[in-house]
Amino acid sequence: MNLLSRSIVIMFLFDIVVYLFSTIFWFDYFKLPLNFMDLTVMITVLSGVLVLFLKDNYKVREFNVTLKNYYLLFEGVVFSQIPAAILLLMFADSVNSLEFLLVNLLTIFVLLRTYRVLFHYYLFNIKRIKNVLIVGAGKNAHLMADEIINKKALKMNVVGFIGDNEDKISNYSVKTLAKSSSLQDVIRANKIDIVIIATEQYLDETVLTDMVKSIPKGVKIYEMQDFYEMVTGKYFVDSVSINNLFFHYMKNRSVLYDICKRIYDVIAATIILLVTFPILLYIAIRVKLTDGGEPIYTQNRIGKDGKVFKAYKLRTMYKNDYIPTSNNLELANGQDSDSRVIPWCKFVRKARFDEIPQMVNILKGDMSIVGPRAEWEDLVHVYCQEIPMHKCRHWVKTGWTGWAQINQGHCFNGDDEKHKLEYDFYYIKHRNVFWEILILIKAIFLALGARHG
Repeated sequence: MNLLSRSIVIMFLFDIVVYLFSTIFWFDYFKLPLNFMDLTVMITVLSGVLVLFLKDNYKVREFNVTLKNYYLLFEGVVFSQIPAAILLLMFADSVNSLEFLLVNLLTIFVLLRTYRVLFHYYLFNIKRIKNVLIVGAGKNAHLMADEIINKKALKMNVVGFIGDNEDKISNYSVKTLAKSSSLQDVIRANKIDIVIIATEQYLDETVLTDMVKSIPKGVKIYEMQDFYEMVTGKYFVDSVSINNLFFHYMKNRSVLYDICKRIYDVIAATIILLVTFPILLYIAIRVKLTDGGEPIYTQNRIGKDGKVFKAYKLRTMYKNDYIPTSNNLELANGQDSDSRVIPWCKFVRKARFDEIPQMVNILKGDMSIVGPRAEWEDLVHVYCQEIPMHKCRHWVKTGWTGWAQINQGHCFNGDDEKHKLEYDFYYIKHRNVFWEILILIKAIFLALGARHG
């Protein structure tokens, strides 16, 4: 996927340099064994940039100087030091290793934070604002404009719209494309850097020919669909785009991908089950002792092609018969404030331990590690009635975690579910095994911090 800003690449390279040279300098300063140096430097750099990537440091967003961001960056640097700490504390001098780890951690944090403060100042006070012209003046055009305006870190200014709609919407001036020279005049007069095509109908040959003549080579041009994906990480959904997604999905089906994904699912599910088994056993016993009910239960979930399967879960609620409707989606999604939740199981749910038994479903082939969330059968019936194109998310196997879960989390209403659907379609379009491995790693990080949706 194309990057909208080279600043993100520069930040990524700066982080690598900081991790690299700080680790080398302090390793030499504390006279640690040279035979561990190359390995320590390598795992520190790799784990460092990986953790920062998983914590969205290289995402198009605002880099605000806030106490929360200070904490999140510090947390990321601490996590990145864990592999080196395990190596050195087990095999090298423990006193010098501990001092090295603490000083290196603080040095990296201070340098990364200083750079981000400077970057924030550059972003909002020095960096040139790019002027954006949107061809189209309907609902899609204004949705795209709102996304740009709400993401101030993009440093883009929506100059206006060109289309047949003369209405004034928000604070934007709407210009009308009437003559063959009008587009060229607008681009020159407003020093346009980016043109986004957001018309809701196909452009005719006259308009297309005019655009070829009027848009200079230095001006970047995007389809609304592609630009929306780059800015939001979601797939814009309408009757036209869902047809495009269908053709893209059908054209890119691959036996090799299916084989690699199945191998990945089996390996990942087996490892997760083995590592968490003692915790699951403890939770199951304690749930049994709480009210005497069975700790494991099954729930009908919808999988690929709309097929129903029985998903295994650790019970975290008191027994209750419940049917979801469009008016109680928050309860249907089992929020932790729900009175049905056993009090001590709230963290179990936040860390997603209650859904780890679904690894058995993954081994059986009912679902995958990564994919659109496997929803409750009764809930799917509600969504399919109220949300257009919702059935299309079942073109692929549903997953234990996914792009929507790590970006949005739980849905509290129908509007949230519509946004989640856009994330699901984005996954369907861009899915590949390497990306899915990164999604799983981030999901584990979020689950350990009780922040996974």
